[in-house]
Amino acid sequence: MKFKKVVSFLHLWLGLVSGLFVFLIAVSGCLYVFADELKPIVYRERLFVTPENREKLPLTQLLSIAQQTLGKDKIITRVEMGNSPDRSVTFRSQKNNPDGLTHWDYFEYYYRVYINPYSGKVIYVEDSENEFFQLVLALHMRMLFGEKVGHYVVGYSVLSFVIVLLSGFFLWFPRKWTAKSIKNAFSIKWSAKWKRLNYDLHQILGLYAFLILLLTSLTGLVWAFDWMQDSVRFVANGGKNIEKPALLVSDTLQPRAASGLDKAFTTTAARYPDAYAYLLLLPAKATSTTNILVYKKDWNRFDRQLIVYDRYSGKMLSSTSFQNLSNGDKAYQLNFDLHTGAYMGLFGKILSFFAALACSTLPVTGFYIWWGRRKKESSVRRREVRAKFV
Repeated sequence: MKFKKVVSFLHLWLGLVSGLFVFLIAVSGCLYVFADELKPIVYRERLFVTPENREKLPLTQLLSIAQQTLGKDKIITRVEMGNSPDRSVTFRSQKNNPDGLTHWDYFEYYYRVYINPYSGKVIYVEDSENEFFQLVLALHMRMLFGEKVGHYVVGYSVLSFVIVLLSGFFLWFPRKWTAKSIKNAFSIKWSAKWKRLNYDLHQILGLYAFLILLLTSLTGLVWAFDWMQDSVRFVANGGKNIEKPALLVSDTLQPRAASGLDKAFTTTAARYPDAYAYLLLLPAKATSTTNILVYKKDWNRFDRQLIVYDRYSGKMLSSTSFQNLSNGDKAYQLNFDLHTGAYMGLFGKILSFFAALACSTLPVTGFYIWWGRRKKESSVRRREVRAKFV
């Protein structure tokens, strides 16, 4: 009984302290989980073009147009290219301030330039800092604070929620498995008064979403804390610390090709003509490499190929698939798709959506349970006080 009181205490007060943040994380998660499916609908005019019966312009030419559009002070760092002939090319320029206090201080600038790959026409310049889905993601990841504050606010809120989940499961677990206890433990009594209905909603919705919410929370902690990421890698590697391979660099002394970037991309496109999309990470330093991520079927993170090229010659330096990774790196690369449900495709995302929706109700129903008990205890104390003076 003492242990149960400790568990109840943790469940109550950690839930109350982290409740508002958990509610916001859950609601923003609901909104963002289908971002990849919603953007082509909401932003159709900037993401799609009319296919033309001619070759697309060289990537370096499109990059030059995008860079001129933003100006030399806003360096483009990555390029997104859908493999479908009706998709525009997206160029992203982003610079962060790690000491920024709010979301708007955290980004010094953040822009996307959408270009027609056939004509080179600029379709749209997006202020991504204030774009709807980016604001939802920033709320989910940092509570619209900067990284320095928001990272830990969200991290410790999720850590508290994991304890709340586990303690809630312990408190729910029936002492005896009788027909009546099973019915009460797994069903909502819809005909009951609001107080009982609220209690059932809190308990049963939490139960049915328990496994998905636990997985989502644990995968969130992998990004929040280095110790969690290191632990996952260590366990996945069978209790071993595997050293990462040496970082590849570009050879600054090699003769430079006319366009190492164009050569790197055409080589990749020829090797993976049926790819879903390509993501190019442009070199930031003189010795940096050009990294191209090939997404094979969708924007999921685990089913992709990483190809590294010398930025000057366009020579391929390495090619790594998911199957080539260590178990620890596989676990980390799976983290995003497990977190969002994308690992199971659309069905997994739907499950994640409803689990997050259920999660958003738990702080509300939990608060109402606490408030009702608090009012009841206060009323009992007042009656006891009055009885002393009668």
